Order: sequence, then structure tokens, then C-alpha cells
Amino acid sequence: MVLFNRLQTRIFAFFVLLIIAVLALSFWLSYQSNQRLEQQFVANQLEVASVVFESQYDNRNYYLAAFASTAAKDFGLKDIFIDGDNRSFLVALNNHRSRINASLAMAVSGDGSIIGQLVASQDELGKEVVALGSEQNTSFRYKLHSEFDHISPFYLLDGKLYQIKFSPLTSGGNSVIGWVGFGFLIGDALANSLHKLTGLNSGFMLLDQGQVSEVGHSGFPLERHESQLLTEYIVEGKVDKNVILWKQFLGQVDGKSLHAYMYKSRSDLLASLESQWLQQVAILVLMLPVSLLLAFWISGSITRPIKQLIEQARYIAKGNYHSNVSVDSSVELQQLASEFTSMQQAIVAREKAIEHQAFHDPLTNLANRNELQRVCEPWLTSGANMAICLINIRRMTEVNVTLGHAVGDEVIKEVAKRLCQINPKALACRLSGDEFVLAFKDYDYSSFEAFLAMLQAHISQDYHYQDILLHLQFTAGVSFYQPGMDIVTLLRQADTALQHAKINKRDYQIYDTHIDKNSIERFQLINELKVAIEQSQLVLYYQPKLNLALQKITHVEALVRWVHPSRGIIPPDTFIPIAEKTMQMDALTRWVMKEAMAQYHRWQAQGIDMCIAVNISAENLKDEQFCYWVIDTLAQQHVPVSAITLEITEDAVVSDPELALKQLSLLRENGLTLSIDDYGTGYSSLAKLKQLPVDELKIDKSFVQKLLQNEADQIIVQSTLQLAHNLGLKVVAEGIEDKATLLWLTERHCEMAQGFYLSRPLPEQQFNDWLSQSIY
Repeated sequence: MVLFNRLQTRIFAFFVLLIIAVLALSFWLSYQSNQRLEQQFVANQLEVASVVFESQYDNRNYYLAAFASTAAKDFGLKDIFIDGDNRSFLVALNNHRSRINASLAMAVSGDGSIIGQLVASQDELGKEVVALGSEQNTSFRYKLHSEFDHISPFYLLDGKLYQIKFSPLTSGGNSVIGWVGFGFLIGDALANSLHKLTGLNSGFMLLDQGQVSEVGHSGFPLERHESQLLTEYIVEGKVDKNVILWKQFLGQVDGKSLHAYMYKSRSDLLASLESQWLQQVAILVLMLPVSLLLAFWISGSITRPIKQLIEQARYIAKGNYHSNVSVDSSVELQQLASEFTSMQQAIVAREKAIEHQAFHDPLTNLANRNELQRVCEPWLTSGANMAICLINIRRMTEVNVTLGHAVGDEVIKEVAKRLCQINPKALACRLSGDEFVLAFKDYDYSSFEAFLAMLQAHISQDYHYQDILLHLQFTAGVSFYQPGMDIVTLLRQADTALQHAKINKRDYQIYDTHIDKNSIERFQLINELKVAIEQSQLVLYYQPKLNLALQKITHVEALVRWVHPSRGIIPPDTFIPIAEKTMQMDALTRWVMKEAMAQYHRWQAQGIDMCIAVNISAENLKDEQFCYWVIDTLAQQHVPVSAITLEITEDAVVSDPELALKQLSLLRENGLTLSIDDYGTGYSSLAKLKQLPVDELKIDKSFVQKLLQNEADQIIVQSTLQLAHNLGLKVVAEGIEDKATLLWLTERHCEMAQGFYLSRPLPEQQFNDWLSQSIY
């Protein structure tokens, strides 16, 4: 145990473990690399074998076919063939054979007789000998037909196998008078050629119902175990892991299947790789003792100066104060003692800087969220009447974009300065970008609104930056401590109040549970709306429109409602703004359109002819594909364009007139009726809207509900009717709540009326019941 506590022993042990780990890792990586190399080498060898064989085979096939075709076009050969001079024809045929050194040349007459069959072989001295084949003047073994040149490219003759190609001999009119063919011997010579190119033992086998006959083989004849191995591999697909095997089925020859094969012992093939692997292992083994000796020497050299320092320290401990402490060949150890003090002082200074950065904002030097939590936790523990004011500086994004972030940083620093001046007792913090916090330990609730007004007046003083005058304003959310709260809860409540103030365009908002409930409910609805659209929790209500000329209900407006599984009916004023702000308006409008089309078909089946109006929003008009979708869907659902009216609000048109004009023009060109909804409440006028391709104008209910009691409303409605009719537009008045208003509008030739006097929006079945009982 004492020995292991020595530094030199530990250093040596560390080096030993490190060396063993490195060598073990090297051995493992080398082994894995060798395995992958072997697999890759085998795969490459098989790939080479396949490529070489296909190249040799295809080249021979192509060469034979090309030469047979060339010989068949030889007019001299054709003339001799037609004259019937058999001896001259055989001489000519042999001349052609010798040009490509073919092993077999054949000619077949039109009646199927073999009039020429020449077989070339080598005698004992290696000289070529040409003789007539055994099938000379016999009938050709294959039937003569138009596909004769497409028969198997192999020909078995006298126990020898030939790769052969035929070409037809033709006379005038392209009539076939015979065939001529040439072939190469498939045997030992070809196998030896493949062996030289691939390094693998090569050969060919004919299989006939499990019986194997060897056609050719490279090198010496096959041993019995080699023949059995190849037979099992070719016939049964058995693979020996100790042998590299490759095979290729070439075709049928007289009812026998011909196979080419290549093989080699795995150990022979990988002998060079194994030799390299053993050399690597030997090097790794030899490195171990050398590395251990080197580790022992390094550990000793590292600890030697320390031992010298220990000896000199013992010497000083005996009272020898006049000797200088020195270490041989180690300037660093001589500087060690003096550097300890410098290092300690640097660490203390650095820790103070890090601590300051951790609890302060680098731009304003105000406290940050960490400092806020650290300071406020003791206040909360003591039960102090604590308040949190979360402040958001307005239009900072506009300042950064317009004037640059450098100006934005100066504005942030000025706001921080003013916050510190307003109440020195408050803790001023910067949480992020344009958000600040004022935390108060003891503050009276009743006087806080007066403080906020004073704060707004102080912050909103003009700020001059170079030649730029900026008017600073903020929105604030305030939360007060309640027993059991922590700083996170206080900040969340203040943020909820801040968001509520932004939505309602107020300078500040003090938190209460009511706005928190609305925020949570709104957040839940945002998450649930997508599911509601996908799961068809929505339903359409229909409010009738009365044709005043016909005194008949001819149109309805489709109004969507959300039937929530736990909250019941949710009105559109609640979830439509959510859909617009969460990019779900497109999906919602498409659902309404499809349901309205389905409703049209249900009413048609009941004998009810009704035009349905559907509201579309500005978000829909911003999507250039939406209009095409409407047109295509109407065609797919077999709904006439006259059955659907699209209602668009003024604001949706005015927000982007150029894009709206393009979209609405496309819809109008395809026959859809377009209506401007809530006319009179937006920022447009009829003079501007005359440029839009609309057919109808809906006067907002705010001008109609008290029409007979308000003379100004009468003037506005009557003027709108006259101007709209002059422009060729129909008018729909909504918000009719009594018969007198209905008669007033009828007398002034308003085309359509809609309102609670006729009916409130009703679901499908209730609307059907109302329509069947209505006088209209």
C-alpha cells in the first residue's frame, strides 16, 4: 500500500495501463481492419471473377456472331454454296474458320442437311489438324424455323462443347437458303485463360439429373473432394466457408445444364493478408516491453526533481536556512513557489468577475434573473409585502431594424438608467432584450397605480440620440406576493398581466386570477383547435337570407361553431382569432368549404335549392393556392359555382389590395359570386371597392339594427344602396330585427335581407324544420 502511494509508482502504473489500453485498442482495431480487409478482398475477387468471365464470354459471343454474319454475306461463299461444289465449299468454309481460329465451322442447307462440318484440334506436337465432323452429310439436330439463329449458343459434338453462333445465308429477295456458323471450344484452354486472369481455379460442368460431367478445368484434373465440393455448390447451393466459390449458369445443352465455376481455398487466397496480420501482431507484442521500459524511465525522470525538492526541504527543516533551493534542469519548479501566490490572487479576482457576470447584465450592468432570485428569496421567506413589475419597452424591434442594434443598445441603457432613478430602493433588473423588472420589498398596493403613472411619465421623456429624437413608452404587468408563492410564480403572473395589457392595448395591468384563467383557457384552445379540425368537432349553423323581390329564402350564410367535448359550444369570436394567429385559418376554411358543399348535396336530395355563403379571411387570400383549391374542389364535388358565395371583409381586401385583386379576379373568372362583408366598418370606401371584381355588398348590422330610429343610419344605408346599384352591385342588409326595417329596405329595392327577425343561425335539422314552417 505504501509503495503504491509513491508518485513514481502511480505514474508508472498509469503509463502501464495506458500502454496496455493503447496496445489492446490497436490490436482490436488491427484485427477488425484485417477482417474487413479480408471480406472486401474476397468480395472484390468474386466481383473480378464475375466481370472477367462475363467479359470473356460476351466477347466470344459477340465475335462469333459478328464473324458468322460477315461470312454469311460473302458472295463467293454463297456462290459455291448454291453451285453445290462441296469440296470447294469446305475449303472456303475452312478459310473463314482459320481467320478467327475457330474450333468448329458448320454449314446447314435449306433442307436441314449438314453440308459442311469442320472440327479443328491439335495433335501431340501442338499442330492444328482440321477434319470433317462426325455429323457431315447428316440432318441437323435442330428444327429449321425462323428463330434458328436464336437457339442455345452451345453445341455438343463428340463429347466436346462448343460456343457457337449461326447466321443465315440469303439469296435474292432475302430468302434463306442455308446457315453458316462458327464456334470456339469450351474446355481446358478457356479455363486456363480465366485462371490466368483471375488467379482462381476455373472450369465448366454439365449436369444431367444430378450426374456431373466435367467439360474443362484449369491446371490439373479435379480431385475427388474438389469435384464433390463443386457439385454440392452448383447442384444444392452448399457453401464451404473454407473455400471461395463462384458459379454462373450458362444455359441448356441437349437437356443438360451448363455451369461455369471458379474457386480457391480461402487460406491460399488470403495468405498474403494473413502474413501481414501476423507481422502487425508481432510488432504490437514487441512494443510492449519497449514501452514498459520507456514508461519506467519517464516516471523516474518526472519524479526526480520532486525528490530533490523533498531532500532540500528536509535539509532546511534541520535548520540550514542559508542554502538555496534549487532543482537540476528544472526552471519551472524554481518558479513554482512564487507563482502560487500570483495564481491565488488571479483566481480571487477572476471569481469576483465571474460572479458579477453571473448576476448582472453585461450591457446595462443591472441585476439579471439570477440576482433577482437571490435577492428576492430572503424577502419571500420573511413574508414581506413584495411586488414585481415586469416592464416591456415598446417598439424596440422597430428601433433595431430601422436605426440598427447599436442605437437599440443605447436606448436600452437609457431605460436602465431611468429605472434606477425612479426608486433607489427598488431592485432594477434586465431579464432579456427589451424586458426589465422592478422588484419592491415593501410596497402599498393602493399606491402602485400612481407609481406606474409616474414611471410612465419619467420613462416617456424625450430621448435624444445624436440627431434622433425618440419617444420611449412601455407596457407593464404587475403581480403582488401571496403566501406560499415563489419568485417563479410571481414572474409568471406578472408576464400574464403584461400579455393581457398588450392584447387590450393598455399601459399596464395588475394581475388577478380572472385574466390568468382566460390565458390558460386560450392556451388550451390553441392546442385543441388543430385536433378539433382534424376530428370534425366543428359544425355549421345556417342563417337564412330573404330575397326581398321574391319574398323567398334563397340563400343562407354558413357560420362555424365548435362543439367542444367538455366546454360545449364555443362561439367563433373565441376561436377564429386563434386560428388566424396560429396559421390554422386555411385548414379551418377548407373544412367549412367541404362541409358546405356536402350540405348543398343533402339539400338537393331533399328538393331544397339553396345558395350557401362562406366567409373567407385575409389569411386565405394570402395563399395563392387557396383559390385554385376552391375551384378544383367544386369541380370534384360536382357543386355548381352558382351555389357558393364567398364573403370577404373590407379589412381582408384593404390589407393587400394588389394580391386581393389578383385572387378575387381568378375566382370571379371561374364564375364564383363574391361579396364584401361588414361594409362600412373598415377603412375602405365604395369608390375604392369599385375596382374589385365583386358582385355583392353586405351593409354592416351596426347601420341596420336601429335604422328607423337613427336618421343618419337611414342616410348612410340609402346612399349605399343607390351607389351600389349604380355600380351594378347587389346589396344584402344584415342585422334586421323587426318587420318595419324589412319593409323600409324592400321599398328601397334592397336585394337581400338577413337578421334575427327572420331567424338566428340554426344547425341543419333545426333550419330544415324552420324552413318547412316559414312563410318564406
